[in-house]
Amino acid sequence: MSCILRLFQWCCLAAGVFGAICLWAEEPAVEQKKDQPAAEAPKTPPSEAAKKELLRITVELEGVLEARNAHEITLLPEEWSNLMVKKVVPHGAVVRKGDVLLELEVEKLDQAIADLQAELRLSELSLRQAEEQLQVAEKSAPMDLEAGERSARLAEEDRKYYFDVEKPMGLKKAEYNLKMTEEVLEYQEEELRQLEKMYKADEITEETEEIILRRARNAVDRARFQLELARISYEYELKFGVPRRDINENEQAKRAAMEWERARQQIPLGLQKQRLELERMRSQRAEAEERLRRLTADREKMIVRSPAEGVVYYGKLQRGRPSEATAQGEMLRPTGTIPPNQTIMTVLEPRPLFVRTTVPEKNLHELLPGVRGVALPAGFPQIVLPVEVDQVDNVPLGPGTFDGRLRIALSELPKPLMPGMACKVKLVTYLKRDALCIPLKALLADEPELGKYSVRVLEPDGKSGLRTVTVGRMTEDRAEILAGLNEGEKVLLEPGK
Repeated sequence: MSCILRLFQWCCLAAGVFGAICLWAEEPAVEQKKDQPAAEAPKTPPSEAAKKELLRITVELEGVLEARNAHEITLLPEEWSNLMVKKVVPHGAVVRKGDVLLELEVEKLDQAIADLQAELRLSELSLRQAEEQLQVAEKSAPMDLEAGERSARLAEEDRKYYFDVEKPMGLKKAEYNLKMTEEVLEYQEEELRQLEKMYKADEITEETEEIILRRARNAVDRARFQLELARISYEYELKFGVPRRDINENEQAKRAAMEWERARQQIPLGLQKQRLELERMRSQRAEAEERLRRLTADREKMIVRSPAEGVVYYGKLQRGRPSEATAQGEMLRPTGTIPPNQTIMTVLEPRPLFVRTTVPEKNLHELLPGVRGVALPAGFPQIVLPVEVDQVDNVPLGPGTFDGRLRIALSELPKPLMPGMACKVKLVTYLKRDALCIPLKALLADEPELGKYSVRVLEPDGKSGLRTVTVGRMTEDRAEILAGLNEGEKVLLEPGK
């Protein structure tokens, strides 16, 4: 054993001496090269070998925790619009199903209901009165029409009788009266002449005879006066009386005919008007009854109860965020006025939650249902929530943006998390553990819109050659090579130089 050890030591010594001799022999040559100008070695362009590595592509989005079950509280009165707050629960209050959320003033509403009820009672009386009046009018209308027709017929008969009988007879009577008066005057004058002649022959005038003569003379005077009156009356009848009666008879007959014609038109129209008025009153009553029904229904809505157990948020949530809490808080206070048909508060069930996010249009092809990632609440960054894409709308939310929903893959969420909290979302859209990758700057884009790329591959002899490659996914600085390049092959990092 000692012999072998000594032999090993001798060999090492011999090798050291041999090396020293060689160095000594080469020293002059080295010094000689120092005296000559040295040739510069060619520079190798920067390159990097293609290698398999973990390729992870992520998309970062802004999100908000949103309650899956949200109950909007909207006052939808049918008639009443004076909505004044009496009592209201505060923003953020925890309520149970059936708890009173909001109570409104009802004094004026109750008065309006009472007034309308009184108005309906009066309208019922008016309606009954109108119905009875219509019944009477419908029964009397035929009689009124018959009476009008009869009056027109009688007036025409009277007119015809006047012109056919009464007028000729009146003229004949006037002439006869005038003639009779003339004859009476003649008789009286003749009698007076005879008496005067008889008493003159006796040449004795007695007192009795004077009386008889005076009476005879008075009778003559009366006859003359009667004749004068008869002539005046006769002339009046011919000049005024008869023409006027002609006009009156014609007018009366014409008026009676016109009244009959008007009655034939107006009585049916009057009945129709009464029927329409009755229908209008019925319609108005029906409207008043419907308004009373609406007001009574609104009266029940003046106390708003919670539809579920949860947390009260003032205002309407916009994509999971209570954007109107401050403005609604100004209205939701005692004596505050609430506009109808507007969401005033929302009761959120704090569990379950999901993540609402806005997806840029450029990421639509990546964020398909099932893509996973994590959500980091802004207020509790130590909490990591595993999430999964549930749905992305195919209709734009706005210019270049789409609505997205992420499911939280936890059976039970940490207690601090509440609806409306913001979070950061990181989604892994591509993950490959053995992706063949090269630096992104090594790619030459031939026709990138058609997916055509190439690289310069560094050969073992130091030369480089252009090679077409098939590119997969890309990150900010790495590119996946699907074909055209093998692991370990070097590509130039500055292929364009």
